[in-house]
Amino acid sequence: MIFCTTSNLEYLQKADFWVIDGTFRTVPTLFHQMYTVHALVGSESNSRVLPMVYILMTSRSKVIYERIFQELTDLAEEAGQMLAPPMIITDFEQAAINAAQVEFPGSVHKGCFFHLCQSFWRKIQSLGLASEYGNSEEFSIKLRHMTALAFLPSSEIPHAFDQIKSLMPPNASQIVQYFEETYVNGKIRRQMPRSGTVIQNPPLFPPELRSVHELIENGYPRTQNMVEEWYQRWSTIIGRSHIGLYSIIDEMRKEQCQTELQIESILRGEARPYQRKHIVDRENRLLTIFNGRDDYSLLDYLRGIAHTISL
Repeated sequence: MIFCTTSNLEYLQKADFWVIDGTFRTVPTLFHQMYTVHALVGSESNSRVLPMVYILMTSRSKVIYERIFQELTDLAEEAGQMLAPPMIITDFEQAAINAAQVEFPGSVHKGCFFHLCQSFWRKIQSLGLASEYGNSEEFSIKLRHMTALAFLPSSEIPHAFDQIKSLMPPNASQIVQYFEETYVNGKIRRQMPRSGTVIQNPPLFPPELRSVHELIENGYPRTQNMVEEWYQRWSTIIGRSHIGLYSIIDEMRKEQCQTELQIESILRGEARPYQRKHIVDRENRLLTIFNGRDDYSLLDYLRGIAHTISL
């Protein structure tokens, strides 16, 4: 089930990028997930990322995602709009990424840095490293060197990974191997006995998907934090994990009214809502390091980023 308005489709068409994400927490019993498409509205000084499409999904297969994007494209064409977003930012869900690449082949596809960090943290926990990560500052900083690689151009990530790999403590070998296989070089398929040549499968999420270097250079958000904050507010509004279908549709209507009020605020030239100070301070520190990269060695640059980001 897809919920959208004609005017929202117009904003989707105009947007420089979309941010697509889903939640399992607040959906009717008959459905598996609520999926949303957010888009950038407004100019640099007062822009906001606002929800434009709500989708209730019964499953999360590539076929279903493809159908959703096809239906959205068809709805836009019926309204005289052509959807071809310059950039699509998603979480690290392979089925959704593949489907978006099929339906929007001309778009640049990027994974969300926030979700990368979440996934990495879950792996740290599953490998029993959470205690050491919490108790040892040096151990935690070294592990964050791996997520800090996202602040490099994608072409530089494999070489940089080789450099930081040698710095990792012995008890981090499993998480290092996981990161290399999933995000950098892929799994080793076989090694030629005579030449020693290593043949590898491509990584599940290659460096060009997760590098945020291009996003920052172009002024795009490197993460879906603003969308995550929206989902937190949405969960508070809904108030329970399983809501009736008619109730959630009613809440979508109310949220659409809020979106339209936000758009009116943008049209009046009003500044975007206040961001929490610690978030602004962190982003400013990251930008300072990012913009001064030429003043750092590679390892110092990555360590500086690792000090500033969190999992």
